[in-house]
Amino acid sequence: MRENGFRAVGGLAQRLASGLAKGRGASVARLRAEWSAIVGPDLARITRPEALTASRGTRSSKGGGKLLRLRVPGAAALEVQHMAGQVVERVNAYFGHKMIDDIRLVQGAISARAATPPRPAPDARRVAEMTERAASVKDPELRAALARLGARIGMGRRQAVLGVLAGAFAVREVRAQDLKLLEPLEGDHVLGKRDAPNTLIDYASFTCPFCAQFYIAVMPTLRKEWIDSGKLRLIHRHFPMDVVATRASQLAECAGPQKFFERVDLLFRSQVEWLTGSDPLAEMVKVLAKEGLTDDQAQACFANDKALDKVLADVQSGQTLGVRQTPTLFINDQNYLNPGGPEAIAAILRQVGR
Repeated sequence: MRENGFRAVGGLAQRLASGLAKGRGASVARLRAEWSAIVGPDLARITRPEALTASRGTRSSKGGGKLLRLRVPGAAALEVQHMAGQVVERVNAYFGHKMIDDIRLVQGAISARAATPPRPAPDARRVAEMTERAASVKDPELRAALARLGARIGMGRRQAVLGVLAGAFAVREVRAQDLKLLEPLEGDHVLGKRDAPNTLIDYASFTCPFCAQFYIAVMPTLRKEWIDSGKLRLIHRHFPMDVVATRASQLAECAGPQKFFERVDLLFRSQVEWLTGSDPLAEMVKVLAKEGLTDDQAQACFANDKALDKVLADVQSGQTLGVRQTPTLFINDQNYLNPGGPEAIAAILRQVGR
């Protein structure tokens, strides 16, 4: 019954706003605006439509739909992944046709909608000018409305110009900071030759399934073909999305520079084991006990300000660089988000490599 309701509402909405759904950007805008009605308030609180891309027909050999990219907080990624089929059904039912084939999750914080600031009143001189221009209109209500509208439009144009100018200066300032942060920083963990010609910076969260996939499926090829040959250096930076990921980052830091990447690799390869337990933090310590970590050492690490400071410094650098999801990969100063498998990264390196 509920599905039929979604389909009926979706069909009506589509007829009333058929022009809105044309084009990829408009479709995403509509999904965002109506997301709570599409998937329900509970899912809407922990997901946000990011983009629609061409689908390869992963759920149907006939294809015909698109791939919907959803942003989710790290703690909710596994839950939402299990509901992927339900999300696809609700979207398609709402619009009354096969709009998407599948979803892809990108991990990142979902900020609350900012309240719209009150619009400032037009200045008296502009109001008087527009009132004079509208004086020939006989209907007093229409005349007053036209005068108010003209004053608003004039003011809006001025604010838009000022906004563009301010934005241009802001972009320049951020870019200047970016250049400093895209080089190895003090305390950075570097895998490979420190003077390698190519640099890959990975901002990752230990509770992010896509970050684990990067280390399990992509890193072996990168190490063999690019890092071990001296052509690429990889810098790992922490960008935890929740408390458990923060604790994991601290434990990785406490392994020390020589064993840092070994511990990172172990944490990612055993992610499902410790993250799906009733007490992920306790299960994580159990996994690391295999390499000699004791409970006392874990607690001492959690109280270690130096380890936590390094994690916070990485988060701050990521925020300055505009990181909003994990993994986010910077390759030779360019942000490629999560480009995919080793072939995709190798293609990027061949294109922008030094």
